Amino acid sequence: MNRKQNEVLKFLFTFKTATEKQLIELTDCTIHDINYLLTNKLIFKDKNTNMIYHKLRGVDVKFMVALELVCKYKPNIQNYEKAKFPVIITFSIKNITYDVIVAKSIEQKRIFEMLDEISFSDKIILVIENKEKYDISDVKTNRECLICLYPLKIIGKVN
Repeated sequence: MNRKQNEVLKFLFTFKTATEKQLIELTDCTIHDINYLLTNKLIFKDKNTNMIYHKLRGVDVKFMVALELVCKYKPNIQNYEKAKFPVIITFSIKNITYDVIVAKSIEQKRIFEMLDEISFSDKIILVIENKEKYDISDVKTNRECLICLYPLKIIGKVN
């Protein structure tokens, strides 16, 4: 195993699930590095979603969604790291911190109401699963908060 393959393995151990494109963009590996790890069963590819995951961690769609935001803003991001659930990833742009929260339908209302208790960044990016269960009046925070659907599309903004 070479250095890049080891980086991919560590990346997936930390961030659980990613697409091939995300792995290549965020770890600067090649498709050959990914195929080596797949062939040697150090990582796996989900047959239904094509998401790649670490053999000890399993598939977690929330991480793949959050990493999509990291890829989108990568040229401007100073650093990013895994955060404490329900915040998935925290990143910084121009010394402003952003928390990325990915909420399933069942969690949406509770996360909206508890934003200031679960997030400590300057701004929040909230990716929700179900637009029908989205009520902007449920979002309780004084900070700027973008509400998005996946695939990434902004559907609302608070403050």
